[in-house]
Amino acid sequence: MLIVQYMESLGNDFIVIDGVTQPYEPSSKEITKLLNYDHEFSIDQIMLILPPDNSKFDFKIKIYNQDGSEATNCVNGIRCISKYIFDQKLVFSNQISFMVGNDLIIARKTNADLLKIDMFNISFESKDIGLEDDKINSFTFNNKEIFFDVVSVGNPHAVIFNYDQQINVPEVGAALQNSGIFKFGVNVGFANCISDSEINLRVVERGVGETQACGSGACAAAIIGNKVRNLSNKMKVNFNNGFLETETDLSSGKVSLTGNANYRAQAIELNL
Repeated sequence: MLIVQYMESLGNDFIVIDGVTQPYEPSSKEITKLLNYDHEFSIDQIMLILPPDNSKFDFKIKIYNQDGSEATNCVNGIRCISKYIFDQKLVFSNQISFMVGNDLIIARKTNADLLKIDMFNISFESKDIGLEDDKINSFTFNNKEIFFDVVSVGNPHAVIFNYDQQINVPEVGAALQNSGIFKFGVNVGFANCISDSEINLRVVERGVGETQACGSGACAAAIIGNKVRNLSNKMKVNFNNGFLETETDLSSGKVSLTGNANYRAQAIELNL
């Protein structure tokens, strides 16, 4: 028996598993079984909380996509995990330090409803993004050249700004993901500017497809907007079900994201 929390943020749905109070680190076979389980809610990703490998961190996080692959970041999911940890009083402060891959991510309470995530891993290096050729900044879809900009925030992102809204976003995103341009795949964002401090965003995530929202995608679009498009370093990023707020500091390589997290069902027992 496994106890899980069903949580969501802006329509992103997660299973949150506490592998600290109930020791649990699943094999790939167990992850597949968990993904194929007849869940009451739709699931975008599995978020697993583990004890840290390094005493500098409070917790380690592992993230699994719908296809069973392991993700390297999910900021909306991390906010959900943070809410659970704060609510269960697994820390004794208003700050949590997470080890996600090799990166430090810090979560803070801002008020009763919102959580702020700080990341320190902005990179424009080809090796971090997984670009096969760093001179490539476009691809062809249906005989049309589409340009993109790239950044890593612990996971790789390509962002297409001011795209033709008649295009099929999931198809174009999948085409770029399958183009061979990115060695490890890529998350693809489609951003339209409303003002210099507000954008609308859709994201096709690697290993998942288009999702209702994407926290790391919001950060990536805000970073590229600030660096390439001279947009504000403080951004409101709109999704179908709400918005996130970002703040970018390119000089220090830090980006912050603020938003909510909610339970859909708590302490549900799964008989796997």
